[in-house]
Order: sequence, then structure tokens, then C-alpha cells
Amino acid sequence: MRIVVVSQYWAPENGVPQRRWTWLTEQLKREGHQVLVIAPPPHYARKMSLTSWARKVLTDSHNVETGPSGERILRCFYLPAGHSLTMRAMSQAVAATSSLLAFLTKRGELKSFGADVVIGTVPALPTAVVAMLGAKSLKLPYVIDLRDAWPDLLSEVDKWNKGLGRKSLRERVLRKGPLQLISFVTSKVIDYSLNHAAALIVTSGLYALEMRRRLEANGVATIPVTVIRNVFPVKSEIAARSGRELDFVNPEGGAKPKTLKVLYAGTLGRAQGLENAILAAEKAAMLGVEVDLRLIGAGAARAELEELARRSHANVSILDRKPADELGALYNWADTLLVHLSDWKGLEYAVPSKTFEFFEIGKHITGAVRGEAAYLIEHLEAGDVVEPGNPEDLASLWRELVDNPSKLQISNKAQSWLKNEREINTCNKLFALLESL
Repeated sequence: MRIVVVSQYWAPENGVPQRRWTWLTEQLKREGHQVLVIAPPPHYARKMSLTSWARKVLTDSHNVETGPSGERILRCFYLPAGHSLTMRAMSQAVAATSSLLAFLTKRGELKSFGADVVIGTVPALPTAVVAMLGAKSLKLPYVIDLRDAWPDLLSEVDKWNKGLGRKSLRERVLRKGPLQLISFVTSKVIDYSLNHAAALIVTSGLYALEMRRRLEANGVATIPVTVIRNVFPVKSEIAARSGRELDFVNPEGGAKPKTLKVLYAGTLGRAQGLENAILAAEKAAMLGVEVDLRLIGAGAARAELEELARRSHANVSILDRKPADELGALYNWADTLLVHLSDWKGLEYAVPSKTFEFFEIGKHITGAVRGEAAYLIEHLEAGDVVEPGNPEDLASLWRELVDNPSKLQISNKAQSWLKNEREINTCNKLFALLESL
């Protein structure tokens, strides 16, 4: 089958959407499928001069490249985003418009490719509409890959900047009406594209159930919904140790750790709500537990987290994003690995990709999550879970881990489940979906 993938994020960038689709493309190519991608050039730099941006656009946009899995990539136009919601929305709109134009200006190349289906990956949200319109222009079916529960997260728009500690003048103006209107219109357009798709892909079983319920309510229950989780392989070789080998655990059962070392490695953004973890570290100290909390990464909330850490009496470090080959030592340093989300309703359907990475490492997970993420961690005996947005509960869990270090010893159920999900289930479901179109 010949597949056109529309995305606003692609290799050589190294985020979750890019790694997810680099891996899926490898599986498709291995089975003889051909993949052509429409995506902007890499845009790691959130801030750049007008001259640098113009030079990059002129040299990179509209290039045809070969990707890491042998896929062909048609590059389109983009706008640097910045961290503000307004600028990111503008950037996504520009990239979406350029991607849609590619279906017209590159029509000859698309025709010669002989595409059978168009797949749009979300985020970014406009990609769903681009995939729909682009597919219609080629008279092809289209599939929407929902990496997160984005239609639901739009309803949480008032909370998006909660962790940033401030509202910009632009946000204060927009939230009086324009933001709600944009959110409403976007939701309706996204719903329309989902209700007319040939199939949907989601990343959690819980969200698949919810989407099937909605499709049935909308009279389109025949649209298949397939679960393809973010179980892509970890790039780095992580020689992590299990809880049975942690330095502070006395084989005779007598010793307790002086300090509980907690590591978070990932996005420091709005949806993660990591101010809760810093508050929990403070409350743990009040319970007589020393927590060494390290947050590693970048994101929209980083500056506010740094300020909160600076004012905190707890031992909190915020470190720059590390290359993959340096993460192994940090994972080995930690006693427990933190998976953390905000307490937004829409995030109950989300499973952070780090959850699966931590399954592979085989070290205890502290989960401040709900929904499917919480279920997987507990059901697969990979760690302990508390309610998100409740620093008292998180502090109490950390105290319990110090008082009972044997709880840090986890089973290998999660590793076995991950291997089966990655090597067997995902490929079978993906190929079955394509064959059904």
C-alpha cells in the first residue's frame, strides 16, 4: 500500500510524535508499504531572528528528502512558534495551510506516487483538517491518528496556563470571548473530520472506548478505532537496575534510605503540572522524609518551575534536557521514576510515553496520574499511583517508600507486556487496519 502521512513533526526532530512515526514507518516499510510524508522542516529553535528564519525557509521549504526509514519527505513552509499559546496556534495554522497547498502544488508528485490512503497525525490539531481536505482532493480515504485526547483537551483551555503562574495581556484579552469561540469552532471542525474518517487511531484503550461511544452517538459506529500505543523502542541503551539492586536496600531488611531520589525526565509543560511534585517534596520534608527531586527537560512551564524550586525549601533541581546516551546514568541514580500529569479530565485518556520507557527500564514508577496510565502501572505491578494535583498524597507515598523500601522492588510483568505490545500486537493491529481500508 502507498501511504501519504501528513504531520507537523518529523525526523530528524526527536520528540514523541517523531519517534512514534519513525518507528511505525519502519514497520510499514519492512512489510513492503511505501510512505510519503508532508511535513515542515525541522524547527527546534523556538526563537530565531527574522533573517535566520527566512534563510531556513528559503533553503529547507519545498525540498524533497529521504527520511531515516526510507520514506520520501515533501517539506513545506512553517513559522517559528515560541512558547505562547497564541504563537503556537499561528505557527500550526501556517504549517497546516502550507501542507494543504502541497496537495495542490505537488499534485504531480502525489499522483505519480499513486497513494492509496492519507494519514494525518495529531497533534497539531489542524492536521486532521488538512488530511481530510487533502484526501478529498485526491479522492482517497483518510485516517486520523490521535496521539492524545486533543478534542477533549480543548475543553480544558482555561486551565492550560494554570502552571505558568500568570496570564499574558494577550491571554486576558482573548479569553473574554475570542478564545472560547476559536475553541468551539475548532472542536466542531475536528469532530467533523473524525466523523468522516475511514478509521481512527488512538493511543489508549480507554480513549478507544470513548471514541467508539461518540461515533455511535453520531451515527457512524462503523468507523473502526484502533489502539496503537507509544511503545516505540528507546534509542539509548539503558543499563538500569531493578529495585532489588538499589544501593540503600539492605538485603537483611534493616536499612532505610537517607534520601529518596526521584527523577522526572520529559516535557516541563502545561499538561504535566509538575508544580505539584515540588509542593509534594516540601510536604515530604515536613513528614521527615528527604526527597531529592530532579526535573529534566524543557517546556512552557520551565521558567515558573525554576522560580518555584528556587523559593522551595525542598531539594529540587531543574536540569537541561539530556541526550539519550546520558539518561542511563540518571535513571540508575534514581530510586523511583516519576510519571506526572495535571488533574485535567481529558488527561485521563492519556498515557505519557515515558510510562512505556520506564516499563522497559524495569525500575519503580511513581505515578501521579489517572485513567489508563494509572491502570497500567498498577495492573502490571510497575509501581505506585496517587491522584494528580494532590501533593499530600504524593508526599505520603514517598514517605511510604522510605519506610518500606521493599515496595521499590517490582515484577517483570511490565517488561514482558511491553515486549509483546511492541513486537506483536502493534504490528498486527496496524497491518489489519490498513488491510481493512
